[in-house]
Amino acid sequence: RKSNFGTYNASYIDQLFGQSMAFQCGLGEVIDAGKAKTALNSIWKSTFAFDLTEYLKYVRPLGRPYYVAGEGGTLMCTNAKNEENPYHGGSWTHGYLNECMTGFEHQYASHLMYAGETEKALAATRVIHDRYNAAKRNPYNEIECSDHYARAMASYGTFIAACGFDYDGPAGKLAFLPKLTGKNGAFKSAFTAAEGWGTFELAGDRATVTLKYGKLRLTELTVNGKTTKFAPAQELSAGESVEVTLK
Repeated sequence: RKSNFGTYNASYIDQLFGQSMAFQCGLGEVIDAGKAKTALNSIWKSTFAFDLTEYLKYVRPLGRPYYVAGEGGTLMCTNAKNEENPYHGGSWTHGYLNECMTGFEHQYASHLMYAGETEKALAATRVIHDRYNAAKRNPYNEIECSDHYARAMASYGTFIAACGFDYDGPAGKLAFLPKLTGKNGAFKSAFTAAEGWGTFELAGDRATVTLKYGKLRLTELTVNGKTTKFAPAQELSAGESVEVTLK
């Protein structure tokens, strides 16, 4: 597309931001799933690399790549069709195009996870982890645009996508659809609710919700698409659990 950034047929990392946000809000598919998957894989092919060294030569003198030779990531934007003059007009915004901003990378990784591209989601997340490994940099400060920039908290989206987590506090509905499981589908993760937090565990056909802090009201628990309804509602306090058999 052409835009104020002055690019031609470029591939943008955040072209599907609305859909990834819709997943996190429990709205499901809002655009064609096939087209979305094509776009996700196009971004992967065009802008992701385990080694971004070759792109450093395109960084402007005052550019901010946020990576060094030998490091991987997902670039903000690339010109996949190799047009002769992909970034025209000399706009100051061109400085963004060869950067690795972790907030955008985490958003992309979470969408990959929701879309079932689990290995790619893990890879896109792992290269961020490797760039900010404590042996090299501060793992609690994924610098992009500024120090301690809030956008890096988009990483939580990948976590809830991996859990297949959905929650409706007023209705008392809690759901999990894990994308990552161990032997016999085993899975365990933390979760947060409106008034408390705890753990969810899946072992075979048994699912357990344990509250560690606060309180939790449950009218429904859905795991892998199988729903258990509670009448009356389960009112959990810290240290209490509810266990169900999936049917």
